[in-house]
Amino acid sequence: MLASCTTKRNSQMDVAPVEQDQGLMKINSSDCSGDGASCENETNYTDHGKQSNELGHARISVTGGGYFHQLLAEHTIISEAFLSAATYSWFEKEKDLLSSQLSSLKRIWSQPQWQACLKHLCCHGEFRSAVLKIIKIFEEELSKCREETNMLHQPDQISHSTLMSLVSLIIPPLLKLIRFVHALWMDGAVLRFPEELIEARKMKNVDQILRFRGETLEFLDVWPEELEEGLAQWLQLIRESGYNLLGLCATIKGAFSELLDNSSINNAIMENIRSMEIRHLTKLIDLVIVPFIKHCPHNLWVEWMLKLLLPLFDYCGDVLYYSWFSLLHNGQANVPLFFGYICGSEETVSKMENYLLLDLTRKVSKLLGALASQELNQGVYRAGLVLDMNSASHDFKCTPSTSLVGYILLNDCFTRLSMNLFGCWVDGEAAIDSIPFCHSLVQVAVATNNEKLKRFIKDDMLPAIIRRLYDDLPCAVQKTIRKLSPLMNSINCRKATKDLLVLCQEIYKVYIRCQNLEGEDQDTDNIAYWFDDWLTKQKKELCVKASYAIPDEFPATLWNWEFEEEFQRYLPTYLDVLHEVDTMDCQECCCLDSAKIFENLSLEFRSRHGVRSHTDHVVWMISNLLQRKMPGAYSEQRADRISKWTCELIKSKPYIKLSNGWNNAMNRLKENFVINVDTKPDAIDAVNIFYNSILLLWEPQFHPLIREGQMDVLVEIAHQLAFAEERKNYEPLEPDSLDFLDHLQPYAKLYIYRKKTESGYFTAIEQVQLHKEFDRYLASGVLDGDICKFSSFQDDFIEEFADKHIAKSQFVQLDRKLITLSLEQRAQILEKQRQINTYAECLRNILTDLKLKDGLQSLMSELEVEGFFDVNNNCTDWEKGCFLRLIDNFEDLVFRGHCFPRYLVIQGIMDYWEMSQRSDSTWEDSFEQVVEVLCDNWRQDLTQIWMETRYYEGLYYDVLRKPLKKIFMRKIEASEL
Repeated sequence: MLASCTTKRNSQMDVAPVEQDQGLMKINSSDCSGDGASCENETNYTDHGKQSNELGHARISVTGGGYFHQLLAEHTIISEAFLSAATYSWFEKEKDLLSSQLSSLKRIWSQPQWQACLKHLCCHGEFRSAVLKIIKIFEEELSKCREETNMLHQPDQISHSTLMSLVSLIIPPLLKLIRFVHALWMDGAVLRFPEELIEARKMKNVDQILRFRGETLEFLDVWPEELEEGLAQWLQLIRESGYNLLGLCATIKGAFSELLDNSSINNAIMENIRSMEIRHLTKLIDLVIVPFIKHCPHNLWVEWMLKLLLPLFDYCGDVLYYSWFSLLHNGQANVPLFFGYICGSEETVSKMENYLLLDLTRKVSKLLGALASQELNQGVYRAGLVLDMNSASHDFKCTPSTSLVGYILLNDCFTRLSMNLFGCWVDGEAAIDSIPFCHSLVQVAVATNNEKLKRFIKDDMLPAIIRRLYDDLPCAVQKTIRKLSPLMNSINCRKATKDLLVLCQEIYKVYIRCQNLEGEDQDTDNIAYWFDDWLTKQKKELCVKASYAIPDEFPATLWNWEFEEEFQRYLPTYLDVLHEVDTMDCQECCCLDSAKIFENLSLEFRSRHGVRSHTDHVVWMISNLLQRKMPGAYSEQRADRISKWTCELIKSKPYIKLSNGWNNAMNRLKENFVINVDTKPDAIDAVNIFYNSILLLWEPQFHPLIREGQMDVLVEIAHQLAFAEERKNYEPLEPDSLDFLDHLQPYAKLYIYRKKTESGYFTAIEQVQLHKEFDRYLASGVLDGDICKFSSFQDDFIEEFADKHIAKSQFVQLDRKLITLSLEQRAQILEKQRQINTYAECLRNILTDLKLKDGLQSLMSELEVEGFFDVNNNCTDWEKGCFLRLIDNFEDLVFRGHCFPRYLVIQGIMDYWEMSQRSDSTWEDSFEQVVEVLCDNWRQDLTQIWMETRYYEGLYYDVLRKPLKKIFMRKIEASEL
């Protein structure tokens, strides 16, 4: 139904069009005479055309729910008028009339409401018949015109000129129609289109349209008349005729600049290509894409080729990859968008799948052959390349003007090159057509020294050729060739074998022979002998691989020697990508933006893998791996921010004290850093660490000299506390079997397990866990008595300690080096606790020594006079001589012989000063409140902080933290780079 109203409705306008319809439908086209004669009612016919145009204009302006049938009648009248006029000899004389009629149709099709009406119009036979007849007329006329001339707008070709002016009017409606028909196969089409259209998508009576011709099975492109099913048949024919019309237009000189619009063509045929059924995709390639490739002028390649070929090869590559893989290894083609569109027996469905897969492979191969034609690759051919790695022109540039194959290859037209694109050369016809493309691919790889192409040739194409040439090899290709033999021509298969042998010799000469004899004199007379000898050895090696014993750890039912070989070929690339990701900064990649990822790839990596743009498949792989790395990277970045901000609070002058308050610290951070909503929690954590874990424990009494004296200690503690949580949850980047294709995952899992076993990875996990339990045991303090005797210079201590405490405990399996590390850590803590005890004891001694107390009182008075206790005075020179002298005097009086760090001596001064200021408490009570409580908390927190921030390097820990460097090294050899 029409969707909107552009003119007010009234009863008079409702009646008038109906009356005009009745009058116009009485016109009989038989009133016009035959060839060469003038029409007796020419004026009347011209009036009829004008009336139909006027009618069209009136109908378009009248919209609303009740006018669908009027719109259909209007379209039918104009269509019949055009079809009638197009059959007369005075066709040329009425060029303007025909153009006017087509313009009216075009105007109808251009209405916004028209698209909504199409789903109902296509269910009417008169509409379908009219549209198909018009397209057929142009299809037939263009075919005739092509035989006569291929020049556009030739002055001496009136018929051709007339035809071209009309073609420009029919193409826009045709593209709209094709776009609409394509949409029938989209996801959700069942909910958007009438049931009649949805049902018409299905292919019925398939058993009657498959037949043998000689020894090959074929599918009838045009169904027999008795099998025609109206709408279903029309959907197929409208596509085929529409595609053919577009392809015929491409053959006309000047069509790409004067007749065909790039954006309209792409919208119509590429928009829903991933929803396209395979039998229609093959027609599109054969009737549209191949003619476009052959006839598009070189100067328009940039504008046309990639836009057409990128989505096409992207879809075809996926379909062919998964369908051929399934057929080769599972025996079933599993062609996408196939089930649900075909009705027939299980055997017929299977045959149809195989046929459709072969047909698509042949059409894609035909397209590849067209791309590789000499006419479209003059630059490479003119370069006169000698297929020799030492003499090839590696600086050759493949541009649109030199080589179409090179242009599309080096612009990543093939997201992922795969031998399944050629059907692994199972089918002889497809192989014959695609081999020229493979020759061109080798030429381009040599000319440009592109690593990606070189690796594909050596690691994929060459092994596939050998499998195809080795008839007796127990492999999937040979098995499938025998299975599909009824669908293939044996003559083509034999010719393909000869052509593949030539291609194999070419690759051998370029990549095998030259490398094996690099720097040696090469006897060209014996090259054929060397090749035969090399090929024989390759076949023997394949036989050996095919007879490998199944590994004990591998499920016997899943083992496939070809998958194992494929995995081993892919593994070096995967490991190299992993190592590259390991070196990348996730923050610099701007949240997995492909362009940023590409920019951050090292030049060596790009060259090694032939990565030329952010659309490369390798960049996609890296993006996926970065997603796995991102949580750990984010956690590390967060810890780094917390550490940096905590250190800023420690160092920032004027120094922030414990008494300053939480808001004071937050404001200081906001002054120095950009803190938004996302990073505010990190700032809060930094402030909490600064107050609760740094100042409260390590600086209960503030003095600028205390802060400066232990600055390095506080910064280190802040760093440990900030990264403690990150270290607990950190997951390093390492190989994962899920990174591989489904069929390679079992082999990846076995490889990862073996490598970890060989490297002691699982032993490291056990040792690290046992080590953590051992540290908890030490933290309980039950062994502190013996640990106090520990010295790293006593070689026999560890053995004695182990015999006494470990030999019969749960830690008997713990590595002695780990035991040593723990004892060293615990010994340091005990030493710190001893220092704290000594510090408290020295201050306690003052309480009973009146002479010492009097001397200190004089010292305190002198310090006070000098302004030592005015800690908020930012103008004081804390390094002046009198302060240093008085501090040394206090140390000599209170801490003589203990060699305490200066900041601890100053801590003692501040604690004693604090006790002396408490006039309402006794000295004992003041000591208890100021010193003893602090030291008790200090002793307890030392052990807690050790357990929270414990971090060891080397030994087993490196194996777990750095698996890529310690276990999974790069497998790319220097000769392969």
